[in-house]
Amino acid sequence: VIMYLRFGQVVGQAGILQALLIVILAKTITTLTALSLSAIATNTRVKGGGAYFLISRSLGVEYGGAIGVVFYLAQAVSVAMYVIGFSEALVAVLPTLGLSVREASTLVNVGVFVRVFIGAGWAIRVQYLIMGLLAASLFSFFFGAFGSFDLGLFKENLGPGYLGDREGFFIAFALFFPAATGIMAGANLSGDLKDPGTAIPRGTLSAIFVTGFIYLALALVLGGVATRDVLRTNPLVMEDVALSSTLITAGIFAATLSSAIGSMLGAPRILQALGKDNVFPRLAFFGQGSGKQGEPRRAVVLSFVIAQACILLGDLDTIAPVITMFF
Repeated sequence: VIMYLRFGQVVGQAGILQALLIVILAKTITTLTALSLSAIATNTRVKGGGAYFLISRSLGVEYGGAIGVVFYLAQAVSVAMYVIGFSEALVAVLPTLGLSVREASTLVNVGVFVRVFIGAGWAIRVQYLIMGLLAASLFSFFFGAFGSFDLGLFKENLGPGYLGDREGFFIAFALFFPAATGIMAGANLSGDLKDPGTAIPRGTLSAIFVTGFIYLALALVLGGVATRDVLRTNPLVMEDVALSSTLITAGIFAATLSSAIGSMLGAPRILQALGKDNVFPRLAFFGQGSGKQGEPRRAVVLSFVIAQACILLGDLDTIAPVITMFF
């Protein structure tokens, strides 16, 4: 959602060089996290609860409980960010629907909730289709940009162009950083993985490498295909440059919906693990699973309520920095 709808804004404000630095800084943070995650995952029998489980078993229940609550809230609020991103694109592409972003977000949030409430199995299979759409949309953008690249624009956009007190390096960093936090998606599903000790390190580190390469390439290319004003003000700048705007739209829908589902799957499993460990007695209610697979349906309902509250109270530019603070 940040890559498609806000990365142009980051490049427009920070300039190409500082945008590259923002990506490198974010990836350095997540790489250090992933190395710690990998070290613990390969030396501990991993169960459900993802990062919370690993932290509580290595640093103790006190640290695990404190961090687990914050991490759960980060994931629950992330659902709202992805749903709003999806709805922004939906309203822009289909204005004939006559819906506001908030109204569309509410409908999408209900849809994501219902699907996840049913169970995790189908949602994980859908991710393969979404992955294909993402790859197609990125190829469409890079091939389209090949014919539009202007070296003069590239040189103009090298330096920063911050305006006023509401812009700056760390504000741009706060807006971008949620783009790097998806690396926790695999660890959050630790209880559903056949071999978490192998899958978590391999999947997380390769995710950092692949997305880091894509973000760095995008920063360089965006700086050479659009003026600073266009980058700052047009959230759909990638659509204007791509060979097929339809593929970019499909990519936006796929990325945002995929991430919303991923967070709605991950957040309840963190809360369920907290409840099972009885760290906070009041959360024990959410430790109960439903059905043969022990689906955390009680926690799914609470995650839906938190996401909906954020949808009603905020927008994408407000929620992204809040998520950065949580992470």
